[in-house]
Amino acid sequence: MSKAAATEASKRPIGVFDSGVGGLTVLAVLRRMFPHEDFIFVGDNMNNPVGNRPKEEISQIAMNIGHFLAKVPVKMAVVACNTFSVVALDELQATFDFPVVGMAKGVRTAIDTSQTQKIAVMATKATIDSHKHIEEAHELQPAVAVWEQACPDLAHLIEQGHLDDHIVHSSLQQYLDPIIKSGSDIVVLGCTHFPFLMDLMQHMSGGNKTFIDPAYETAEEVKDILEAQQLLNSQSAKGKLDICFTKDKELAERMTSILIPPEDFNVRIITL
Repeated sequence: MSKAAATEASKRPIGVFDSGVGGLTVLAVLRRMFPHEDFIFVGDNMNNPVGNRPKEEISQIAMNIGHFLAKVPVKMAVVACNTFSVVALDELQATFDFPVVGMAKGVRTAIDTSQTQKIAVMATKATIDSHKHIEEAHELQPAVAVWEQACPDLAHLIEQGHLDDHIVHSSLQQYLDPIIKSGSDIVVLGCTHFPFLMDLMQHMSGGNKTFIDPAYETAEEVKDILEAQQLLNSQSAKGKLDICFTKDKELAERMTSILIPPEDFNVRIITL
């Protein structure tokens, strides 16, 4: 890319997308790291949950969002969904001419932090079935023990706004109990929805587990690409934010306001 083309591209927003509200946890981290960047967020909550669907359906949903962002156009897309990342990232990267960054696994941070070298991963069924986290963990440290915990309904409960009631408590307890028994001291949140429950998880696990949000590793990868391709926005003003969902504007606004000040965003409903 020529210097002039890079300068022009640098003014475009960064696209961040998920199957629903989970990717907002990644967006919040990215906005703190890159305050002068413009962002467009797409949450396809019409098709949520995706974690229990066939791989072909998951890929098609992700590709539909990718085509929407290509028309904006964006200078980069961040796949703020672990399920999309493990199932559709290769196809997304092969299709679009802008960089597409998937969710980091978070296992490097987990291994570096663990005192016992026993870690756990909580994720959707599709992500756990891919075994991508355990593969990366054993590449980094063959001796590390990894407990994989599928949480089939948790993302959908969060999507519906269940953040601290008996419904989510009951669901969470059945997933945390095996992790507690496994002896793992570090828990990777392998679904971008799960950081909404991080405080609750710490409380319910007795406060003796460390929960890792992979959004921070992902943000470092985004930084490396923006710098390497000269795509950092040079504006001094605070970046603009465009929030898009495919249904339930009122619930989307409520969930977004948990992480982002209401004065910083407006939610609009789109069709993909």
